[in-house]
This record gives sequence, C-alpha cells and structure tokens, in this order.
Amino acid sequence: MLKWVLRSILAITLASSASAVPGVAPPQLKTASTHPIQYYLSLPEDWTDEKKWPVVVVIESAEREFLDAATAFAKARQHQPFIVVTPLVVTSGGTGYRSVPTYHYSNAVWDQIQDSGQFKFDMDGITAIMQDVVKQYGGENQFFLTGFEAGGHTVWGILFNHPEFVRGAALVCPNYLGRWVDEQHVSSATERANLPIRILIGTKDDLCSPGHPIYTQVQKATSVAQANGYKNLSLTQVESKGHERLADEVLVYFSSLIQR
Repeated sequence: MLKWVLRSILAITLASSASAVPGVAPPQLKTASTHPIQYYLSLPEDWTDEKKWPVVVVIESAEREFLDAATAFAKARQHQPFIVVTPLVVTSGGTGYRSVPTYHYSNAVWDQIQDSGQFKFDMDGITAIMQDVVKQYGGENQFFLTGFEAGGHTVWGILFNHPEFVRGAALVCPNYLGRWVDEQHVSSATERANLPIRILIGTKDDLCSPGHPIYTQVQKATSVAQANGYKNLSLTQVESKGHERLADEVLVYFSSLIQR
C-alpha cells in the first residue's frame, strides 16, 4: 500500500508540473460516452476545433500509473500537435488489478469486464474513446499507438487484430506472450503491410538485453509480425537510456511519420 501511496504522490507532482508548462493543462480524466472505459485526455497547447489533430494512444505498463504516463507524454509533447489519450486499460499485465487504486471503475463495470473479457472491454473501449475524440476534439480517425513493457501485451493485441485502426506504433521494451492474439488468425487487413511499427530499447535497459525474457519476447513478436505480412517493422536502440517510457523519443518518431 505504501508503494501505491508514494506513486500517487509522484503522479500528482508530475501533473502539477505539467500545468506549470505554458499552454499545457493537466490531463483530464474522462469516461467514453458510449462505453464505461475511462481515459486521461491532454490537448495540445494551440488546440482548436477548426482543424484535425493526430492522436497518440498511450498504453501504460503493469504499474498502472495512468496519470503518470499521461503527464509524461503531455510534457514530452511540448509544441507538437498531438492529442494524448491514456486509457485505463485492463490488459497490460499483472494480477489482482481490480484492487489497484489508480482505477476508478465501479463494481458493475468490473463485473462487465469479467463477463465480456478483458481484451473486448479494452478494444471496444478504445474504439469508443476514439469516436469521442474524433467528434468532440477533431482527432484523426487513425491513431498513433505506444506502450511500455507490459503495455506491449495490449499494443500487440491491437496491432495483430486491428492494424487498420493504427497510423503508426512505437513499442518500448515490450512484453509479448501471445495474449489477446490468435497467432493462427492474425489480421490480414491490407493496412498491416506498410504499417510503421518501431521497437525502441534503451542501450542501458538490462531488462531488454540478450538473455532476458523480454528480449526473447521481442524476438517472438517480431517473428509473428513478419510471418504475417507486417513488412514495415524496425528496432532502434536509444543511447544512454534505461528502462523507461521514452516519451520524447516516441513522439519524435511519430512526428517523423506526420512529416512524410
């Protein structure tokens, strides 16, 4: 419990620091209009409803520090034009998550998650979130997608089931255990072939170095992707970075895709 209290204090501190950045408001907790999933929303500094905006969906790790993740990307965005969405997903690894205090779901919603299945809840929820972001905030229909460590379970699930929803993906030292994926029935959507997918690993990230389980999982996910026609997949090492979200590097990559 002390661990969660300390992390909550850190998240509040980060949110406060985000509000101190000129033009950047703290991420706001919202609920999708047609689904009970919740998410943190952060709009770019010069947002207006008179134009379309690229959207970055951030999948948090098994730590489930959703506000922390949302704030990190809001700060890293600086003057870039991204709407940042951080859904309170339930598929990003770990057990006993129902009691994690960073969730705000009612017992009725937890019962729905149990009845419908975790990935269906998250996939339907992200779809509902994007419908709202498109209608209410001018978000583009396809979104950029990133996930850190156990967030990779969710990201690979989306990429291998619905690549047509995604404009580009950046996975940071991602887990892959085949969760939410039927490897015999990976999506055959034509969008998968050229979908830009980049795996980012810090050169000081020991958890993703050869001989460690996540390294092996990255190799497996890459193999599944290539065997199923995902042709635009790359791996980049980030100098002097350890086991962290790499928010700056992720957004730089997404910016490069916008400029093409």
